[in-house]
Amino acid sequence: ADALPAAAAFVPRKRVDVRTPRPHGSGTLRVGLVGAGNLARWVHLPILQKMAGVEIRGVCSTSGARGLSYAKRFGAQYCCAEYDEILNDRDVDVVFVLTRNQHHAAQTLAALQAGKHVFVEKPMALTREECRTLEQAVRDTGRQVTVGFNRRFAPFYREQKARLQARSSPVVINCRVNSPGISGAYWMADPSTGGAILGEACHFVDLMHWLVEAEPVSVSAFSLPTGNVHPVGENNIVSSFRFSDGSIGNLTYCTVGSRTSGGERVEVFGEGVGVMTEDFTRLDVRAAARRTRSSWWADKGYAELVGSFMQSLRDGKAPPVTVHDGTRATIGCLDMLESARGSEPRPIVLQPDFERVG
Repeated sequence: ADALPAAAAFVPRKRVDVRTPRPHGSGTLRVGLVGAGNLARWVHLPILQKMAGVEIRGVCSTSGARGLSYAKRFGAQYCCAEYDEILNDRDVDVVFVLTRNQHHAAQTLAALQAGKHVFVEKPMALTREECRTLEQAVRDTGRQVTVGFNRRFAPFYREQKARLQARSSPVVINCRVNSPGISGAYWMADPSTGGAILGEACHFVDLMHWLVEAEPVSVSAFSLPTGNVHPVGENNIVSSFRFSDGSIGNLTYCTVGSRTSGGERVEVFGEGVGVMTEDFTRLDVRAAARRTRSSWWADKGYAELVGSFMQSLRDGKAPPVTVHDGTRATIGCLDMLESARGSEPRPIVLQPDFERVG
């Protein structure tokens, strides 16, 4: 893989001030955001706007109209069309990288080199070399990176994990995900920039690791035939993972189902217990007795994820989701794709360079 560009590669341009600077209290974390898409609009910016001790300082978007609209709506001091404005702003403490997947690693590296902490949406990176570079940058700069693995913070997934804490033997996990929206001309369907597997299935590689608290050590996968415009074979995969504690996990990820075929369903089976979560809105626990809970509103854990990251920065501690977690998920997906291409199992090796950071 090509080396990532240094921060100096970003050329500065003028910004548009939206409001005059406001006094901020001691301990306030000032945020610069790059990538003014729907996720920023509906998730990250509203969360940051409501969070105590946080100020949205700048919004960067290649769409000038959208950047200005978001800056006004969410109370940012300025908007800009060039990322270097955020990087060169000494008052920005944390950068939120919410751009398309192929830009995540380079923009995260640039922010680290500029002395900023980084929240980057998944996937953190698309190649092994990008992962290695980011892990080294975190060590070199002393800045923190967290990745948008919100499922770790969703209430029903947290309860699912809690039900496994007393286990003394390996478990079986089954993840079934149907994402028919990732198809056609939608940019996330393009395998050259990660496709559905690196772009979305990385959530479930991370989730399985988090549920069992063990490292994935091998994967065997098969995909639909590749080389077709539709369906994209690389986006439709069945895979089986083996973990260091003896647990096993199956991940079925597809984009060919109907929009009424269901979204995501995660089942975990341990000794004497089975726990199922579905679409963030349903939890089914079957042990000595059955317990079912449901919610009309899907709490996906975004606010808790952002809040935990900001608190870790105030406390001077590593965040609950680290750069190493981003590495694991990316490499797990890369090995899944390579296994499917070769129709044979692949070991998952976090090389010595990928030592835990934080």
